[in-house]
Amino acid sequence: MWRIYSFIVLLLIAVFSRTYCSAANETVFVNTDKSRLKILGVFGHLGKSHFDVFKPLLEELARRGHEITVISYFPRTDNAKAKEPLPNYKDINLVDPKVSVYVNVIDLEQISHSFFRLVNEFLLLRFMADFACSTGLRNPVITEFLRSDEKFDVILTENFNTDCFLGLIHRFKAPYLALSSHQIMPWTNDDMGNEDNPSYIPAIFLGFTRPMNFLNRMTNAVTSPLFKAAYEYWFRAADQVVANEVFGSDLPKLNKIAQQSKALLVNTHSSLHGSRPQLPNVVEIGGLHIPSRINPLPKDVAEFLDSARDGVLYFSLGSMIKSTTMPQEKLDAILKMLGSIPRKVIWKWETDELPRKMDNIMTRKWLPQFDVMNHPNIKCYLGHGGLLGLSEAVYVGLPMILIPMFGDQFHNAAAVKTRGTAIVLSFNDLSEQSLRHAVDACFNDTRYAAIQFLSILE
Repeated sequence: MWRIYSFIVLLLIAVFSRTYCSAANETVFVNTDKSRLKILGVFGHLGKSHFDVFKPLLEELARRGHEITVISYFPRTDNAKAKEPLPNYKDINLVDPKVSVYVNVIDLEQISHSFFRLVNEFLLLRFMADFACSTGLRNPVITEFLRSDEKFDVILTENFNTDCFLGLIHRFKAPYLALSSHQIMPWTNDDMGNEDNPSYIPAIFLGFTRPMNFLNRMTNAVTSPLFKAAYEYWFRAADQVVANEVFGSDLPKLNKIAQQSKALLVNTHSSLHGSRPQLPNVVEIGGLHIPSRINPLPKDVAEFLDSARDGVLYFSLGSMIKSTTMPQEKLDAILKMLGSIPRKVIWKWETDELPRKMDNIMTRKWLPQFDVMNHPNIKCYLGHGGLLGLSEAVYVGLPMILIPMFGDQFHNAAAVKTRGTAIVLSFNDLSEQSLRHAVDACFNDTRYAAIQFLSILE
């Protein structure tokens, strides 16, 4: 829990500043006399994995007596409320029957790692931003909330692919802290005034890691300004139009509001992505989502793992990728290889059964990932390079096989490969032979014991 403790100290320091100057040069005094703060959390992205990073923080702040109001697509479930009532945690629920959150939505048939990958991913980012702005800000619950006379001491908001929700900063005129569930986006460095030299700091989208060779540095130097320009003149311009419609034509420029952030808290750690110069108000909080306790596993899962004397491979492609959409030749190669190894496999799979039954493979639609990883018989993690699963594997000390698919996964995978703790495979070139070689190395090659040292650093 030390991660949460350090964050709360920073949060209180930010809140206890005497004044907040908005982008409109209005001055509002913050209540510095209360130990019980009114905190607004704004999370308009529909990706569950993003919200999962911040959820433990929000609940911990509520446990400590602060009044928490959270705008998101992921309200606390009835089971969570029954297990731990938090009467001072209030959800403003954006869920709409016509809107689906981003769970099991990535179709692997559409994944192609070609020259146009970055273009396609930027188009996807823009589509998600448009959708979040148009559906989230125009949701009736937001309209009602904007008419309220609520006041807040501090606002927490996710920094990702849209700034349209920053209009709430202007509306409630409270100091705010930005949160990032992944490495800093290129444009965010400019907003914060943070060092972002492309000669040695790889952009999140390119899959480079340090030290970069000459070609990597040149590519990084050319593309980084393009990423920033695309965000400023394409993303923000579109966001500004929607935000002006919702918050009024007197809304300041969104980039000016973004620059008012008191601090940026980033879900990275130097042990994974390397050290880099940061401003004092840019703080790494890597592993914030990792629980402080291990919970008992479901009985059938525990029995399956307990009986695996030769070790178990844990296989998961995260919450967004729909594994059942895997191209048939890739799936056949994976099934043939995993079904033939003398070890058990536990696999997060979205249907009740695999296309063909394998005696050594257990599938479940959902698994308590951190608890599974902590079972002593889990010896290798096969994943996609998402930062949450990767961070948990590092924390536990599991060697990894990573098959990056999109987004920051290439960057994350390259980072742990450089540190000698992971084998990285190309999805385009994935075959039975390449996967068999990787699994054999993951279980038997002592070089990957370096993960234990990295776990200590994490």
